[in-house]
Amino acid sequence: MRLRTFLLLIGVLVILAIIAILVFANLSGDGIAGILPGGNSTSSGETDQPSVDSGQEPGVPTPTATPAVQFESVVIAERSIPAGERLREDLLVIERRPTSNIALQGGYTFTDTQDLIGDIVKTNIAEGQAILAPMIALNPTDLAASGSDISLYIDQGRVAIAFPINQYSGAAFAMRPGDKVDVLMSLPVVELDPEFNTKLPNVTQRVDDLALAEGRDFLFPDALEGRLELIEPLNLVGEVSGPIGSDSESMSTQVSRRITQLTIQQAEVIWVGTWQDPLELERQAARAAAEAELAAANSDIPVPTPTPLPSRLEATPDVVILSLSAQDALALKWSLERGVDIDLVLRSPGDTTVFATNSVSLPVLVDNGALRIPEKSDFDIDPSMYKLEFPTLDKDETE
Repeated sequence: MRLRTFLLLIGVLVILAIIAILVFANLSGDGIAGILPGGNSTSSGETDQPSVDSGQEPGVPTPTATPAVQFESVVIAERSIPAGERLREDLLVIERRPTSNIALQGGYTFTDTQDLIGDIVKTNIAEGQAILAPMIALNPTDLAASGSDISLYIDQGRVAIAFPINQYSGAAFAMRPGDKVDVLMSLPVVELDPEFNTKLPNVTQRVDDLALAEGRDFLFPDALEGRLELIEPLNLVGEVSGPIGSDSESMSTQVSRRITQLTIQQAEVIWVGTWQDPLELERQAARAAAEAELAAANSDIPVPTPTPLPSRLEATPDVVILSLSAQDALALKWSLERGVDIDLVLRSPGDTTVFATNSVSLPVLVDNGALRIPEKSDFDIDPSMYKLEFPTLDKDETE
């Protein structure tokens, strides 16, 4: 009886073990075929699954995967840029934009910030906006497209001032818009009376005390204030002064002392000659092109294409427009009003050197050995024999 009970208990345990194995196989997703006899099991323990019908009709191609979005480098505004601003490195940044962008596909964008450094924008550009070719002013005549004027070519924080030039003060008319120039000034310096603020020496009138007491005319003729000096041939002390003239300038014997100095650096030339309205320039160009086209249509002889308008319209301009700081503009205005001799000197392109110079005068030239004072001589060349003629400069030649 005990043996039968024991065998029954063993059978129950075997059945329970088989049921547990089946349940575990279903939960693990391996299927019964992987563990039961006759199942198609691989050597690695993975079971070959039967192919599943995808439901795709025969002859229809398998759909391809969507291609990845392509990107390209584009120059954008690092921050908002107002119209008229000259582009700098700190205003630009490069970002990756999709090649599907219409502006990028049209070739209006830029890929390198160096291509834009120094250019001027003629429209307001928002932060993060791509810099496009139509936003860049190509030359002064291009400003008409956006209704702008020459003020767009003045950098922020600077002003424009007109300066008169001639062949000598204007670097032989060699300047063009975009050039950088320095300003040289020569000032004639004289001593003034601190009370009258007039050029020394003063004009004086001496009083005859005896004539004054007798009621006669007591004033001596006008004379310049001079100095007391021993006159050796007479062995007397006399007052040495200059000649008396008919006007105050001729009365003074003081010779002005000229000093020359580099005063303003890196002023930019934004126009040479009298400013022309960009709209009028565009109309002139359009009229010239229309006339040439009409002449070509009415003639069998080829008509040459009209020459584009130059950046400088006058062969011998008498004025130049400079862009410089407000303080430098004040210095230039004061100097012009005081009749100071002013010359413009051209700089090399891209030169940003800040020169440190010393004022130059006759004593400085002599002390530095640049000039040597000649010894006195009792003979000279007859001036009437001079044959060379030089152009007369409208400058004060006194020293």
